[in-house]
Amino acid sequence: MNLDYSQLLIDVQKKSNIIVNNVGDIKYLKEAIESFNNLKIGYNTLRRLFGFLNKTKPSLSTLNTLSNYLEFTSFTNYLKDNLNFDEWYFQQQLLLIQQTNDLNEEEIQIINTGLLHNKNIVMVAYFISNLIQTNNLSTLNKLFEKIDLSKRKFSSLLKFATIITHSFYSLNEKRALTIYNDLIKYETFRNTVPLLYIDYSHLSGIYFKVLMLIKNQSLVKSDLLFVELMDSYRQFYTGDICKNRNIKRPIGFSTFNPVLKGRFYGYKILLSSTINRSLIEELFKECKTTRVSFFLEEVIPALLIKEEYKILAMISDKFYEQIFESDYWYDKTMSSIYLIALANISLYSNNISMAKGNLELVVLEKVELSYYDYVSLFYYLTKIKISHLESDAITNTASFLILEKLVLKTGFIKFLEISRKYLLNQIV
Repeated sequence: MNLDYSQLLIDVQKKSNIIVNNVGDIKYLKEAIESFNNLKIGYNTLRRLFGFLNKTKPSLSTLNTLSNYLEFTSFTNYLKDNLNFDEWYFQQQLLLIQQTNDLNEEEIQIINTGLLHNKNIVMVAYFISNLIQTNNLSTLNKLFEKIDLSKRKFSSLLKFATIITHSFYSLNEKRALTIYNDLIKYETFRNTVPLLYIDYSHLSGIYFKVLMLIKNQSLVKSDLLFVELMDSYRQFYTGDICKNRNIKRPIGFSTFNPVLKGRFYGYKILLSSTINRSLIEELFKECKTTRVSFFLEEVIPALLIKEEYKILAMISDKFYEQIFESDYWYDKTMSSIYLIALANISLYSNNISMAKGNLELVVLEKVELSYYDYVSLFYYLTKIKISHLESDAITNTASFLILEKLVLKTGFIKFLEISRKYLLNQIV
């Protein structure tokens, strides 16, 4: 058996976490391969490859399929770049590049080859964090001009955005904004850092200033819509006078990311004195043409803060299964939002035990950092409502005090205004 061919089988087993010791393992390996990007490979083909049938030389198509599973475009590319599939090798390469304090074309190629594999993205994020910490603007500019993060998994990119964003937050604000300002011009940077890590915790502070940099430098319609909408959200939650009262759907709106489209409808809900029938019809129409679990991520919080329980119940009845269709780690944020919504719907139906059950399923610790304080505000507001109905003064007061600290951090006084209606004791 050819050495490269042997290594290919070893790498396939490493990725799948399935060590083929007997023919029964072949079935599980086949399922793992075929669950990745709709690849197809024969059961008997795998049996021959691993020696459970008479061996024959595998076809190039088979080798390409196994290479595709390892996130290479072909077996040829696997043979050329398979060292970067090894995490430790790639990490050592990054350490060597870091020591040069510069970046040439060959090193950029090494990084882009490594980024073909999602598991290497976190390493690159820490590499970039080091460049931010050392204020290496020259290398950062070269990197974001050439780096290729297209077609990477959303979950990996979100980890990338989280690590890099928090490396900025460890700097003083002036220095952080200087680096942001230098990198905002690159679409790759905008899309994988400030436009991906949507930071409600700092929406009244540094994140808002970063959004203004995007507004001043980007010509992309979806970027500008996002900035306008986030500014309106900031104004609504902080009690500021909302100046953006007439944000219109830009040309190409139907092609925008479902979360951004949902954010637009969230804005319309927040600024509506009453939710009219035409807006409800628009919401339901969009739910039929887009991924519901993403689209409603910002619609549901808007309905919650406006206490539109009847509409929430209608959405839950119609789209319950689609809402909970996701199973990736970052979907804990979405699931938490929807579980809080279900708790409020149960309260609306005067089913306190069901409301408590829904809320107990929320695991705040698993919510992504950018949404953590935002989701927590809705969580503790709901606890205040439940304890109010149960006349549980201890939980009521304790929940309000936590909510008060979150408001102090975020500046979202709207939550204080609403929560005071449900207090059992007057708190100074």
